[in-house]
Amino acid sequence: MVIIINSLRFQIKAILDKCVRYSKIVRTDRRWLLMFIIGRHPFGRAFGSFFYSRYPYRNLFGKNRQLEILNFDRHSLLFPSLDIELAVRSIEQNGYYLGLKLPQNIVTELLDYAYSAEIQPEDLAHIKFKYAERERVAGDRNLDILIGNYINAEIECEALNNLKKDPQLRAIAARYLKSNPVLVRCQMGWTFIGDARAYSQKGELGSPTILFHYDLDDYRALKFFFYLTDVNSFSGSHRCVAGSHRKRKLVHYLKRGQSDREIIDFYGEENIIDICGLAGFGFAEDPFCFHRGSPPVTSPRLMIQLEFAFNDYGMWN
Repeated sequence: MVIIINSLRFQIKAILDKCVRYSKIVRTDRRWLLMFIIGRHPFGRAFGSFFYSRYPYRNLFGKNRQLEILNFDRHSLLFPSLDIELAVRSIEQNGYYLGLKLPQNIVTELLDYAYSAEIQPEDLAHIKFKYAERERVAGDRNLDILIGNYINAEIECEALNNLKKDPQLRAIAARYLKSNPVLVRCQMGWTFIGDARAYSQKGELGSPTILFHYDLDDYRALKFFFYLTDVNSFSGSHRCVAGSHRKRKLVHYLKRGQSDREIIDFYGEENIIDICGLAGFGFAEDPFCFHRGSPPVTSPRLMIQLEFAFNDYGMWN
């Protein structure tokens, strides 16, 4: 009975939190509501992609978009031998590209920052701690701290700033989106080891950590991920479903969250890609692919996430 009550309480809280978040986004940018309604359907995505790839600075509601001048020809110090065309072809066909690797000196700089800067737990803005303090803070406050992000990393960490401005990554985004890409998200954070109860509760909330899902951040978008810790199947690997950005079951356009069994039954287990790699390994992914994180059971995962899209609706401010 207690489990049922807790589950109901978490589900109600999740619905209320979503309503509050969605209302804030709509107040920030009314275009988001149209995208959220039609962007999950093929015709809606095609409409948005057609409009913003040909009229990238026009706005249906009169809000001026900021023009971002990008120099894609500038030499990349981070990825000097990156094959942009190969990356774009791989994303178009499979939904992902696995050929990115950060230089070791950049990984070291990012880790130095990560172990010395303040972390903020997900949805707990009043709590901050450093990496070594996590267990003590969780114990003192009787919290399950599963996810923690660096809220000032873009300002404080030069290596992260250089990464988000890299011309090769932006060139891949521009050619995939067929438009001037807008950086809408730059996030660096941990996924910590948690007990089964804590993660199952998040699963009941439809947490992206547990359920396969696709993101609706714009009509089209592209994400880059970089592991800063060694990641295997037991330490927080990212999993995606190859080709699911192009073809999917009709009901999957409407229902964003799907269980492992539902995904396997339709797409086949062979198309679930378990993405593992050593610290510095990176990959690109169309977030319209079904994907999910894996709860770490042996060691926590530190990861960077960069997202480019047509529009910045203020979702991640």
